[in-house]
Amino acid sequence: MITINSMRTFKIYKLLIFTFSFFLIYSCQSDYTKLVKDELASGNRYDSIFHGLEFGQTRKEFYDICWELNKEGIATHGQNNDYVQTILEPKDSLEATKRMVMLFYARFNAYNKITAMDMKFSYSAWAPWNKDLQSDKLLPAVKDTLLKWYPGNEFITTKNNAIVKVDGNRQIQVKIESDRDVSVLIENLEYKYNSLVK
Repeated sequence: MITINSMRTFKIYKLLIFTFSFFLIYSCQSDYTKLVKDELASGNRYDSIFHGLEFGQTRKEFYDICWELNKEGIATHGQNNDYVQTILEPKDSLEATKRMVMLFYARFNAYNKITAMDMKFSYSAWAPWNKDLQSDKLLPAVKDTLLKWYPGNEFITTKNNAIVKVDGNRQIQVKIESDRDVSVLIENLEYKYNSLVK
């Protein structure tokens, strides 16, 4: 016969198992998953990308801004006309070989609104034999540049060896793409995970 005390004990036992399971699952989440959840839950919004470009702008606005950047001599077309190109000059004029080429192009959703920005960085004087200008040497410089442009949280390393920075709805992922290039993807996590951008 089931008594009230045994029912209470059973309920307490179930509650303890549920609580233990919850903390076990939560502790198994990666630092990255926890960071994304915390930042999205914060409600902080960071829609600005660079050069007046922002998440949510239309394809036409993207082209109009790039056209203005071209007229101002800030940007031009990149390799094979696949990207917009701009040059980042080093602070020290004696390090001319450290000029960085930045290529970028927006990703759009089904409503033709910007949800992410693809970027590639390389040294303008890169050559296969010049070990000082390879992507593994470029990566720290790209990381420092991005931290200046986008202050806030630090970068963390994920399981796939990319480095990632998350602030509110904006995620910046950096990884070595080739001996020459470091790729960067700036994404609106609200669109990626919640499909809120319309």
